Amino acid sequence: MATNGDASLDLVYSIADQNVATTKSIGIYNFSVQLLQHLATRRDLKKLTVFTNRTIASDVAPSPKVRVEEHNSAVRDRAGRMLWDQLGVCRRAEATKQPWLMLPKGFCSFVLRPEMRLAAFVHDIMGQYYYRRYPGFWPRLESLYFSQSLAATIERTDVIFTNTNFTKSEVLRLARRHGLAEPKKIVVTGYGFDPVEPEPVEKENRILLFASNMPHKRTDIAIRFLKHWIEATRYDGVVDCIGILSDEMEKPQGPHWNWIGRVPPAKGREMIRRARAVVYVSEYEGFGMPPVEAVLEGTCPVFSGIPPIREVMGDAGWAFSNESPDSFVAAMEKAFATSPETIREWSQALIARHSWGAVTDRIVGELSAA
Repeated sequence: MATNGDASLDLVYSIADQNVATTKSIGIYNFSVQLLQHLATRRDLKKLTVFTNRTIASDVAPSPKVRVEEHNSAVRDRAGRMLWDQLGVCRRAEATKQPWLMLPKGFCSFVLRPEMRLAAFVHDIMGQYYYRRYPGFWPRLESLYFSQSLAATIERTDVIFTNTNFTKSEVLRLARRHGLAEPKKIVVTGYGFDPVEPEPVEKENRILLFASNMPHKRTDIAIRFLKHWIEATRYDGVVDCIGILSDEMEKPQGPHWNWIGRVPPAKGREMIRRARAVVYVSEYEGFGMPPVEAVLEGTCPVFSGIPPIREVMGDAGWAFSNESPDSFVAAMEKAFATSPETIREWSQALIARHSWGAVTDRIVGELSAA
C-alpha cells in the first residue's frame, strides 16, 4: 500500500476521450477529473503526463511533475474518437517512455497493445447489461465497438480497478460468459468524495427525484411509486424532477409535480439541501453516487435496494424494493422521521468509507508494486 511518501511512480493518464457535453455518464466524467486532481497532489507520484482536450476544465496545471498534452481530435467527431481510442492514445503514450498508461474510463484498444503496462478503471458493464436487457436500445455497431473494447480491457490490462465488489464480480462473470482470458488482477478501490459542509438551510416541503431517459434508471417505477405514496399519505408538497427527460415519458401533471430537466451541479446541490428526501430509483448500477451525495448535503436518500447501492451505502439511507410500492411508502416514512443528527453520522461514516486518500492509496500502491 502506498504511503504518499517518496516519489516512485511515472504515469500517463488519459481523459482526452471525455467530454461533458456528450458523455453518457456525468458521474464517470466527474470521477475521472477528480481522480486526476487527487493523483496530482501525491508526493509519491514522480511524473504525471495528462492527455486532455479543450473541453475539460481541470484544476491540474503543468508543473515540474505534471505535463499536460491537449489532444482535441479525440472529441472532434466519432471518427476522431475511434482513431484516438484504437491508435492515438497507445502511440502517444509509448512516446512518453513512461511505464504506465491509465485509462480511467475503462475502454482499451482492441487494435494495438501498447508496449507499456496498462491500467483501466472499469465502472460497470452497462453496455453488456443493455445488450441483454434492452437489445436494440443502442445502435448495433456502437454496442459492438464498446463490447470489443471492454473485452480488450479484460484480456490486455495488467490491472483493472473497480468501484465496488459488485462490479468486480460482474467483470469476472462477463469474462467467463464470453470465454475471455481471466483478468490478471482486479482491485476494488471504491470512489472518493470530498467532505461537505453544507450551509444550513430551511427544509422545504419538497421531494427531489433524480429522473432519467435511460431505461435502467426506471423513472417509470419512480413515478408510479411516488403517485402511490402521494395518494396513501395525502402528501401536500411538491416533487421536483431533475435530469435528462424523454419526450415520450409519461409526466404526471398537477400541483405535486415540477418537471425541471437538467440543472447545473451547484443548483442540484442546493435543491438536495432544501429537499426533505431524495429519491433514486435504478435496476442496475456499478456504484450509484446520488444517494451518497444526498447524505453529504444533509438530506436523507430513499433508493432502490439493489446490491451495488446497498454495498456503497452500508447503514446510511433507506432502501426499498423495486417490486413493492408499499416498501417505498415505508422507506419514505423512515426518511421523513430521520433526524439531522443521524444524517450527520451517516455522512461521517460515508466519508470515512469513500475517501479520496484511500482510493489513490490503493491505485498508486498497486501500480508502484507491480
